[in-house]
Amino acid sequence: MSANRYFTMTSNTVESVNTVTKAAKNYPIVFLLESLRQTVQNWFCKHRDEAHGTFTMLTSKFENVMRRMSSELRNLRVSPSNQTVFSVSDERTFVVDIEQRTCTCRMMQVDLMPCPHALAIIAHTKKDAYSYCSYYYTKDAYVNANESSVYPVGNPDE
Repeated sequence: MSANRYFTMTSNTVESVNTVTKAAKNYPIVFLLESLRQTVQNWFCKHRDEAHGTFTMLTSKFENVMRRMSSELRNLRVSPSNQTVFSVSDERTFVVDIEQRTCTCRMMQVDLMPCPHALAIIAHTKKDAYSYCSYYYTKDAYVNANESSVYPVGNPDE
């Protein structure tokens, strides 16, 4: 079964937690849990502030990716086969079905974001590049993912 990775390398969750809790590992369990709670609380606050400070359609990471790819379009030649299938070439030729959101480079299918070849077609046909990006790259998704709060715990003895 295939799974989308959304342009982000994934790693073992246990390794990530081990890295965060390295300093607190030798403490009693209550202090270890409190350290984890504080870490998660700080992450949510940081990302929530960052999300609300984003004024672009996509998060800043993916806006930068789109801009970088857009700057590579000058050397690409677009040739339509029909209304949805195009060939895009530079040194190599790629076939893009803009309606099915597929490209022979496979970047569009894996990352759920337009590849440079698709961006060349989108520019050629004067369409909106953002409509070809996954919802998970948008500011709205980022805001929604970080809207929850992690609350402090009172005195553990109580």
